[in-house]
Amino acid sequence: MKQVLTALVGVILSTTVASSQISYLDRPDLLEKVEHCLQHTYGFSFGEARSIQRELSHLTPGHPAPVFLEALIVYWENFPLLPSEEASKEFTSLMDLTIDLAKTHTKNDQFDMEGVFFDLYGRAFKAMFWADNGRSGKVIPDLGTMYRHTKKGFELQEQFVEFYFSTGLYNYYIEAYPKAHPAYKPLLSFMHKGDRDLGLKQLNYAIEHTVFLKVESIFFMSLIQLNYEEDLNTASMYAEKLVRDYPGNIYFQGHLINILLHQHRFDRVRDLLLETAQQEDRYSEMIRTLASAFMAENMQDLNYQAGTAYMLTIEMADTFGPFADIYKAMGYMGLSRMNEKMDLQNEADKYARKASHFTSYSFILEEQSSGSR
Repeated sequence: MKQVLTALVGVILSTTVASSQISYLDRPDLLEKVEHCLQHTYGFSFGEARSIQRELSHLTPGHPAPVFLEALIVYWENFPLLPSEEASKEFTSLMDLTIDLAKTHTKNDQFDMEGVFFDLYGRAFKAMFWADNGRSGKVIPDLGTMYRHTKKGFELQEQFVEFYFSTGLYNYYIEAYPKAHPAYKPLLSFMHKGDRDLGLKQLNYAIEHTVFLKVESIFFMSLIQLNYEEDLNTASMYAEKLVRDYPGNIYFQGHLINILLHQHRFDRVRDLLLETAQQEDRYSEMIRTLASAFMAENMQDLNYQAGTAYMLTIEMADTFGPFADIYKAMGYMGLSRMNEKMDLQNEADKYARKASHFTSYSFILEEQSSGSR
């Protein structure tokens, strides 16, 4: 029996080592399957996504790519994924496995492109999950490795186009972030210098050419335009692309609706609300409640109805914790404007301070009441 088990373990290990040498870079057929898997994942068609993911797992056992894709499916299938949910353990465990499998690539070659890539993004997607849920302390152990792999990505991007996402983000944020948050300037001053304009070009290149990170590239470009460039028109352009390509994704729908509300493009908001009316999940309900409050305030001057809906938005956002902070911020700013119109300046200031606790987005914090325009 012991000999049988030993032989079995040997077969498994030899299969894993052999398959880990398979390169997706040299296989357009595999990359096409990855692209289709991700289209279904971000589009909330999880049955189709899992079918393709299983096929890739069968074709390339021991490779980090199918495990990485499985983790993304778990994340979006349970959206919004909160730390208290059982699926969060599955997601983080799959990303940890992605990292472990990536190490089989970098063990003998620290610049192995796929090894560096999956090690970096296994950690990065975990970091985004923890940071979005207000658990930034859990990100700290991975920061050093992520920084080292990001620097390696500068040398590998011409050979592996997926690295244009990380180099673009780094080049932009290392310059833009300390300008927007001066308190962090001393901490970041010793790091490799960036190039803000080059970063935007690299992210646009990633949008056009990457497979694994195309959607993330589009989404981060929209966020950059919102939070740093303060260009709502360009931000909405990227957000519209996400909703057009992945119409079932409630996160992208909410992101676009939030931008459109602050552009006062209410006809387009109505169209989107009609398209999402059949979605009965709590997150979609929160989005619709916020939109109804904003339009009641700005289109009909229904202050009582708007104020009630803003308070309900805040209550609903509380159930999602830090992940829904932006909705809390918009709710509090709505209440601030309501009180300002009633000449209750102390109350207005109190709600504005609460809003600033949950977001730094100027397009939210500087939104004026309809009577002030």
